[in-house]
Amino acid sequence: MLFSFLNKPYPYTGKVKNDIWINFLIGCFIAFFLIVFQPFHIAEWNTSYKTLKLLGFGLVSFIIPLLVSFGISVIIQRKTLEDRWRIWSEVAAIITVLCFIALGNMIYAGLLGAVPLTINNFPGALLSVLSIGIFPVTLHVILKHNKLLKINYEKALAINSHLSHQLSSSVNLNETPLISPLTLIADNGKDKLVLNPDQLFYIESADNYSNVIFMDGTLQKKHLIRSSLKRLESQLTSPQIIRCHRTFIVNLKNIKKIEGNAAGYRLSFPQIQDSIPVSRTYAPILLQKLNGN
Repeated sequence: MLFSFLNKPYPYTGKVKNDIWINFLIGCFIAFFLIVFQPFHIAEWNTSYKTLKLLGFGLVSFIIPLLVSFGISVIIQRKTLEDRWRIWSEVAAIITVLCFIALGNMIYAGLLGAVPLTINNFPGALLSVLSIGIFPVTLHVILKHNKLLKINYEKALAINSHLSHQLSSSVNLNETPLISPLTLIADNGKDKLVLNPDQLFYIESADNYSNVIFMDGTLQKKHLIRSSLKRLESQLTSPQIIRCHRTFIVNLKNIKKIEGNAAGYRLSFPQIQDSIPVSRTYAPILLQKLNGN
């Protein structure tokens, strides 16, 4: 049960403004806690400008998480993190940040002469940081997950009600409506795939190729075309066929269901087992269109 919870999707923003604000509040909390309660023998620490020096621990706790977040974003692309981020990823990232904060506080305390600057003091510094920070950050992760899950689930529920009504009056995929065909042309300008727009489910990026998933009569088919997703997107004219993710274009008309979780939304299509992710960048316009606005 715990593993199942930890493996649930969790939003990864990677936005500097959000990080600055959250880490500022964390730094203020740590500084306030140390100044007011003076734990870990701080009350016995006789030094000039004690309050100002304790504020320095809050400053360390503000700066280091920003440096760690920046390092993560440099090593791993943000778009990749958005797709793979889970609750356990967030917890692991928080523990990593707390370890670096402990190291920073140990170095800062050593420079102030409060403790000897040796590696033997790191376990004590880490224990101090964990005892102060682990409970509020854990509570923050759980509350944020539950809040976003509730919001996204309720939005998805409302949209599914609209989709159910829309599906009952939609065009049958086996029919051939009198509308302009959808023509997808490969990079060489010769190979092409011609479909009725109603046949298309979605298009998925596959490096320099794209997979087109569509219905041909009663059969689901996949056609590989040599073209980037961006190039194919420029060939689309239907307002119902839009980008929902960096690697997916979807036909809103054929969406069967939308699911909401803490990290965002996923789309389901008839006769297709796998669901399609919706990134936060494209979610607002997609939700608006699915609501019929």
